[in-house]
Amino acid sequence: MPPQWKGRLPGSATNFVSRRRELAAARKLLSTSRLITMTGVSGIGKSRLALRLAMDVRPAFPDGVWLVELAGCDNADLLAETVAVDLDVDHRCGSPVVKTLSAFLADKMLLLVLDHCDGLTDACTRLIRALLAAAPRLHVLVTSRNALRLGGERVFPLPPLTVPHLDRLPPATGLNHYGAVRLFAARAAAAHPGFVVDESNWADVAWICRRVDGIPLAIELVAAQLRTMPLRRLVDLLDAHFRERTKAVELAAPHRLRPQPVIDWHFDLCSPAERQVWKRLSVFTGSCDLAAAEAVCGGEDVRADEVAGIVTTLLDKGIVHRRQDGTADEGIRYQLLAPMRQHGLEQRSRSTRRTDPRIRHRDHYLSLVAVAGTDWFSSRQALWAERLRKERDNLRTAIASCLDERGKSPLALRITSTLLHFWLATGELHEGRYWLDRAIAADSSPTVERADALSARAILTTLMGDVAHAGSSLAEADELARRLNDRRSQAYTRLGLSMLTTHRGDLAGAVILAEQQSPASATPATSPGRTPPSHSGAIDAALLGDSTAASRAEDGLVLCMTRQASRSMPHALWVAAFAAWRRDELRRATALAQSALRLLRPSNDRLAVALTLKLLAWTAIGQNQHTKAARLLGASASRWLPSELAVVQSQHYAAFDHRCENGSRQSLGDHQFATAYHQGAQLGVDQAIGYGLGMPAADRPPTEWTRQHGARSLTPREQQVAELIAQGMRNKDIAATLLIARRTAETHVESILTKLGFTTRAEITAWIAGTGQS
Repeated sequence: MPPQWKGRLPGSATNFVSRRRELAAARKLLSTSRLITMTGVSGIGKSRLALRLAMDVRPAFPDGVWLVELAGCDNADLLAETVAVDLDVDHRCGSPVVKTLSAFLADKMLLLVLDHCDGLTDACTRLIRALLAAAPRLHVLVTSRNALRLGGERVFPLPPLTVPHLDRLPPATGLNHYGAVRLFAARAAAAHPGFVVDESNWADVAWICRRVDGIPLAIELVAAQLRTMPLRRLVDLLDAHFRERTKAVELAAPHRLRPQPVIDWHFDLCSPAERQVWKRLSVFTGSCDLAAAEAVCGGEDVRADEVAGIVTTLLDKGIVHRRQDGTADEGIRYQLLAPMRQHGLEQRSRSTRRTDPRIRHRDHYLSLVAVAGTDWFSSRQALWAERLRKERDNLRTAIASCLDERGKSPLALRITSTLLHFWLATGELHEGRYWLDRAIAADSSPTVERADALSARAILTTLMGDVAHAGSSLAEADELARRLNDRRSQAYTRLGLSMLTTHRGDLAGAVILAEQQSPASATPATSPGRTPPSHSGAIDAALLGDSTAASRAEDGLVLCMTRQASRSMPHALWVAAFAAWRRDELRRATALAQSALRLLRPSNDRLAVALTLKLLAWTAIGQNQHTKAARLLGASASRWLPSELAVVQSQHYAAFDHRCENGSRQSLGDHQFATAYHQGAQLGVDQAIGYGLGMPAADRPPTEWTRQHGARSLTPREQQVAELIAQGMRNKDIAATLLIARRTAETHVESILTKLGFTTRAEITAWIAGTGQS
């Protein structure tokens, strides 16, 4: 089954205060509508409520609840790409990403949470409309300041927390009935342990909650100040600030309900150094690590070695939030909430400082990418891939900065061509092409940077099946590299030409081009990111039956092992396995392919998984394992792999598949082949990998097999129903939990009993307990 939750987890129950009524109402609305938009002013708590709702309704969505955070995405052109990446959708084909997303979601019962759609309203509306039309069981939960105005949308306006009337205050104990007071008490106790609302302070607490209009963010910011000052002092300062601002039009009734006055007050209470760091942190898109904060926020009146302490202070004051994205210290990230970032940007725009932090931001990420490119083909390959993934939003901002600033377009060419390593490793070919297209269009100067960017784009477009654009890019890149007499650039161009020549079917020509690459072409600067260049020649030679294929493949494998390049290793193993299979060394080919499959297990490279399953099918037919070959063929063509990936449609691989299928059909007969193929096609990606590694298949009689491996025979929804039965739930309880009709729940129960060969609910409970499913 897909994961029940994908994305940032909301805080614990203690972090969710005073929204039970709204939560129940939103949950009821979600049970009757496929599109819910939570609206409200900044700081009202839309994201927190949406995340809590999503967590609570997970059992109702067998294909999972998936969160896509859009606060760091300010480019409407990359919205679909961002969603596809966060949903782990392989979108390396040439088709538009929206089409690939639609195909992926078509049969899914899934909840997609799009958080922070502000600024992307039109793009979100177009995307959601397309996805809902393509996927009849998809539900979408959106948070935005305003409604999308989309057909079928149900708007859920989120009100402020309830606040007491100051002219008729209840006793201190009665204040707990107000959501704003409960939130203030909880946050105040966190800032100042031992704080309680009692007879001595209840009037001040009520005044604060009323004065900030019950807006959760404003309440939290005020409560955080109790770390450094007593409540009475806090009230006096806040009152003076509001009296000053009352003169401004900004506090007129139509605009009063927002946290801006409290954010302004918070900013005024900060020290000069804290204000500078706050403003400079606002240049980050999304989150950043401490090293980036020190590089960008240090300078002039704030030393780099002071930044860590100031960030900690801002963290204590609720201005900066800390996130854990990974393990240990490397996973700690810092982020300004959207209202805080907007305030920092506004304050920075008024600054007269000499050094623009945007320049330091750009230079920091240019340096980061340069180091990653040099160090990519090494034992730190996986670490670099993860680090660049975390910095995706900031990398986008850095590239856009290079394109927008006059005279910096060569930097855009350099960073985009270097990032080819990352885009190939993660399968984000559409994003890579988007930035390369823009960088190439921005600078037509005859430079090495342009030649490299053209070659990089050609490699991407070849893999996407766009042969015409790949050819024109390589023609210009080759002419430029020759004119500049740059050997490294020429080798890079030949690599692209070799790949394109293979795609066109001229294997002999591709081998010749691969042989022309100099030793320098095996360095990170000219590697296409996934593998050392010699691999392309090894595959072509193996397809031709060239005797040099084995040595080429072994050289590439040894190089990966020597460099300990973990992300390139599965492909190197596959190439070596393919070369061995072409020499009829079936046992070695199987062992190498299975080694590749083991390394692919924790990754999301489903294309590589599919190709490896194909290769294992070809080796199985050679060992007279006809049923296994049929299942592996089915698994390699399963629904979890996009059908339009150009490399999967290669005429060579298709011919091998056809030969394998014919051999299996002749041995098994059409009916048995179809049954085995269908069994393989029904496997999820994890199950397919397990089967490819030799785990048992469905060879036993149906009744015994379903008792032993029943989870595979049940749909994801039936599996959920079985687990709820094991918890002692009746049909009406199951229906309420899963947001379905009682009759639907009864139908699921009957289907489970039939598939497992059981007659009572007690047998289902015993089966769940015996298989450890609960």
